[in-house]
Amino acid sequence: MITFESVSKTYRDGTTAVADLDLVLPSDQISIVVGPSGCGKTTTLRMINRMIEPTTGTIAWDDRPLKSFRRTTLRRQMGYVIQNGGLFPHRTVLDNICTVPALLGWSRAKSRSRAIDLLKMVGLDRSLAHRFPAQLSGGQQQRVGVARALAADPVLLLMDEPFSAVDPVVRADLQQLVREIQRELGKTIVMITHDIDEAMLMGDRVVIMRVGGRIAQVGTPDEILDRPVDDFVEGFVGKDRGYRALSFAPASGLPVGRVRSVRSAASATSGAPAVVVDAEGRPTGWVDPDHGPAVLPLGATFHPETDSLRAVVDATLSSPLGMAVALQPSGRLAGVVRAEDALAAVRRRRLEVADQHRPEEQAADAEPDDVPVADAEPDTAPAARSDAAGGTRPAEPDATEPRPAEPDAAEPDAAEPDAAGAGAVEPDATPGSTSTAPPADGDDLERQPGRALGPPPADAPEAPAAEPRHAEDGSR
Repeated sequence: MITFESVSKTYRDGTTAVADLDLVLPSDQISIVVGPSGCGKTTTLRMINRMIEPTTGTIAWDDRPLKSFRRTTLRRQMGYVIQNGGLFPHRTVLDNICTVPALLGWSRAKSRSRAIDLLKMVGLDRSLAHRFPAQLSGGQQQRVGVARALAADPVLLLMDEPFSAVDPVVRADLQQLVREIQRELGKTIVMITHDIDEAMLMGDRVVIMRVGGRIAQVGTPDEILDRPVDDFVEGFVGKDRGYRALSFAPASGLPVGRVRSVRSAASATSGAPAVVVDAEGRPTGWVDPDHGPAVLPLGATFHPETDSLRAVVDATLSSPLGMAVALQPSGRLAGVVRAEDALAAVRRRRLEVADQHRPEEQAADAEPDDVPVADAEPDTAPAARSDAAGGTRPAEPDATEPRPAEPDAAEPDAAEPDAAGAGAVEPDATPGSTSTAPPADGDDLERQPGRALGPPPADAPEAPAAEPRHAEDGSR
């Protein structure tokens, strides 16, 4: 755990990069620091490994001040990933990964064995081990940078906008890679980015900073999206924060309805719309007899067991017929979710979020005088009951007094499906013209709920190598 207590950094020219920072970055999680240019996020990161020293305040690692560590000892226990990989151009991939183990005195055989294992972990082929950085793509260089940072098995991993220089496809792959590594190894990761989408996607905890080096809001991604504290945070998060918040609602539980499937557009000359599938039952497009024989685009698809409600809404919006196509784990057609069912799920999600925040707001607004006091004698008055939020409810009114109607706590139910699957597309009755989507492992295509739908020791010796000097001027 990294803690900042009243930390400020002011340069000699009077520029204040960070002002009175109080922050806790928990262990075994991904903490993302995000904000506009000039807000002090990179300065904050570099103060953790003492590349920059704070002007005032204390930074501690598991309650031990960082100033009690020798700089080189501290840094060799922290992995560091920077923009563009930051690889040594005159060293091979293998030698780049072995940099920190060599400084720690590991044997050559042990270092190279570790490097080969890390190449596999970051998704690179062993044949790349003896190439130089210039012979790699940008995404491959960044993967080598991640492997080098993990080489000595550090407790803490610092990442300074590591994916900003790669294209969106490679960026998504690298984001997924880091999340998988964190889940597998349980590392504490502190990452800097200016991309709010990346912060919300990757962070267990998100810190939003404003210009002037001050914290605007700290919380989980869904807390920040649902409850921005002020206009700055709301504007920084963006106007589509409601849509983005659906990323934290699972798609499981949505009703997946039956849909007609055909092998070619010529097989669907009449009747309801159908999904065109290939020989393996994988959907390839839509055909709607009312719009002619042409095959329409399929739109986005989703996996009920693993995707989010945002993926379902996106698939619905991208479908030419307003139906999101659901896939089985094998990629075969599972069914569809209609737009009205997706919107009903969105409404339920918003009510759940509102219910989660309402007890906190009521508890904060309540005054002691607001608590009703029963008029009955102490020995006859019914005891107050604890509610789900941890507070108390007033005693039930006497049976002779009029009882106020209690609001229904249940959420609005989705429309019940009829016997044929309400809203589902009916199979064509014409013999030989259509076929239902091939089920896998006994899957039924009727409407159904989605299935599972610590720091280094202080006395560690310091390497004899000279330590690089870092000038603290006004440049960042």
